[in-house]
Amino acid sequence: MGENKKYLTMKERICFTIGAFGRSGIYTLMSMFTLVYFQNGAGLSLKQSSTIILVGRIFDAINDPMMGMIVDRTKSKWGKMRPYLLFAPVPIAVCTILLFTAPFEQGSNAAFIWAFVTYILWGVAFTVQDVPFWGLSSVITPLENERTSFLSTARLGSTFGGILPALLVPILYQSSMGYSKGFFVSAVIFALLGCGLSILIFFVSKERVPKMDHTPSFKETFVVLGKDKLLIIVIFASILGSTMVTANQSADYIGNYLLIQNYTDFSQIFDAGGNVLANVDAKAAYDFWIPRGTIITTLTVAIGVGMVPAMAIFPVLRKKFSLKQIYIGSAIFGLVVHALCYVIFQKDVTQINIYVLWFFLFLMGFPLGIYNVITYALIADSVDYLEWKTGERHEGVCFSFQTFLSKVNAAVATFVFSHILQESDFKAVDKSLVDIEGRQIFFQQSVETQKMLLALVTIVPAIGFLLTIIPMFFNEYTGKVKEKAQKELEEARIITTS
Repeated sequence: MGENKKYLTMKERICFTIGAFGRSGIYTLMSMFTLVYFQNGAGLSLKQSSTIILVGRIFDAINDPMMGMIVDRTKSKWGKMRPYLLFAPVPIAVCTILLFTAPFEQGSNAAFIWAFVTYILWGVAFTVQDVPFWGLSSVITPLENERTSFLSTARLGSTFGGILPALLVPILYQSSMGYSKGFFVSAVIFALLGCGLSILIFFVSKERVPKMDHTPSFKETFVVLGKDKLLIIVIFASILGSTMVTANQSADYIGNYLLIQNYTDFSQIFDAGGNVLANVDAKAAYDFWIPRGTIITTLTVAIGVGMVPAMAIFPVLRKKFSLKQIYIGSAIFGLVVHALCYVIFQKDVTQINIYVLWFFLFLMGFPLGIYNVITYALIADSVDYLEWKTGERHEGVCFSFQTFLSKVNAAVATFVFSHILQESDFKAVDKSLVDIEGRQIFFQQSVETQKMLLALVTIVPAIGFLLTIIPMFFNEYTGKVKEKAQKELEEARIITTS
């Protein structure tokens, strides 16, 4: 294969990026707001909500690799990835709307069962598309440099797609719509948008890397994957670093209780006995230049703005450093930034400067942006590594672990966050408490709870960044070893196709 040979078309790059944008809106709605919705929209307890999320992600631990095996065994005139890109979007849209629908009495057993079932169904529907969608990157071109550029652009689209619900959803549910209707309207918007955009890639993409002649059994697949040392390293690194994303997923709590609370005069809302005053206007009790409904949006945008340049410069970094070096360097950067943020703000959590917070959130977004791309690049490398070692390619199964890991990261971060918070004196939202305009009234949290929240979005992620480095030290598929492997793979593919 010549160094100047190109495989990807501009249509493929554009449509894949647009598709990633649409899908990310749906995924971010689920990953960032499900805990908030279960508590405040469906009326479930913090324990019930976190249990649903944890069980759902455990189910995905089985579901995702199984889907990967199904993909690897798929034979059709469209290839093994593309058929699922055509048929999965509609079920995803339906399940998304059902997930954010609350047809039963809040807090009831029926509400819990509905939330549990729809959460599981959503996970199944999304996995059916998620595994082949990102797995397509490993077969759409055999060249690593094209793949790196392709993934960087796609993850940029995915990031912008994730920013959109972060901008819109808090405004909707903090309006007079309230949580239930606000989330339902959000689900309809992003379900239709994601369904319409993500189907585009089916019509323009091609699978160019040769398929295996032998279709492995499920048992053979597990035996072969046990030889993929690089994939095992990536899995352990990702799981150990799950809490890295805690700050990104907790903007609602940061905004409401570390910022909005500090600019709210609660004496205008509650009397001395803790009862809500008559005809309360929550907006009047809040005194800051940024509207209450958009505070949370600015926090998420700050993180997103930090992620964008990181993903944009990833191909440049890749020309100078190995994936291993970039991974470890980003983790060290993330650890330092989160720890420094805690040191500065823990002195007085009642006087957090929003400009300084924005700056830190921007810096926090940088390593998250790198990981948004690099994990996919490492998974793609693991496919090549496996082919080099065994002669077999398992794109579906390998990339199923990427989709699994993204869900595990979100689940573990949410589980850790909710259970530590549960041990504090945190006062959850009482949906019956609204002001004269129907806006939700929040309880004032103690300084100790505010400090706990600060630690949860700084120290806990810092620990995740520290732990994720450990497995990556054992990654030997880099430098001359990788160059040798890539050269041998190119020669073997030329022989196979000639």
